Amino acid sequence: MLKIELVSLRSSLKWQKRHSIFVDIINHSSSDIILFCGHSLIKEDEVYSLEQEIANKDVTVLFEVREIEESDFVKFKHGLFMVEQGKPRNLFTNQLFSTHGELDNNEMLCERFIQELENKRHFVIKEKRILILQCGELNIIKNLQGKDNQPIFRIPQREDLQVRFEKLLEKTDIVLNPIHTPMGNQGKMHKRRELLSSNNRFYFSTSQNGEKKMEANSLQYAYYNGNELYENNIEVTDDYQIRCYVIE
Repeated sequence: MLKIELVSLRSSLKWQKRHSIFVDIINHSSSDIILFCGHSLIKEDEVYSLEQEIANKDVTVLFEVREIEESDFVKFKHGLFMVEQGKPRNLFTNQLFSTHGELDNNEMLCERFIQELENKRHFVIKEKRILILQCGELNIIKNLQGKDNQPIFRIPQREDLQVRFEKLLEKTDIVLNPIHTPMGNQGKMHKRRELLSSNNRFYFSTSQNGEKKMEANSLQYAYYNGNELYENNIEVTDDYQIRCYVIE
């Protein structure tokens, strides 16, 4: 069995309080994997202190840092990190696109994205094969409105890229999708989650929340084999929402 924990944070949290809550959740967790929402931490500098702050060495944590500076010449946002055995590790990957407009007819970006998934976003945790899509990268899938929103690969003319994406899914047990803000058109998103969780895969997503009420079903989604999972343990405060799932 594997226990996975989804964490949503209030988007208006100041960075120091966010950091404190982040560390506290990790240290009090009994899960195997924690997936934090997008913008888990704000500054790259915050990562450097985590090894001294995290006492829980048993949980693997996947999180995103909003602002990363690799050098004076290379800067990017939404960098992906992992904590293993209490030690933070830069995965050296970041969100490549957020809207379908950035990807439509952009075969070079699509090819780069598939390569990123193959080399930096696909790995094993607790004997489970994990694939990570960051927020709007879910737009690698599009919906055919005239066919009951059927989900398909966004650039079907590149059959080679579609085959590579499908092979990635075949080698995946769990798809993780950290999100910055809840996505619109949940009808289409539902179809995409069905696809990503088909063939005995799990799909989990968790988002920040900017609304007054912290508890909301739209913040976190869990699917298995095309069906939404509802049974879970939930913890809600004014600043965060946590749901836990136990999977085989």
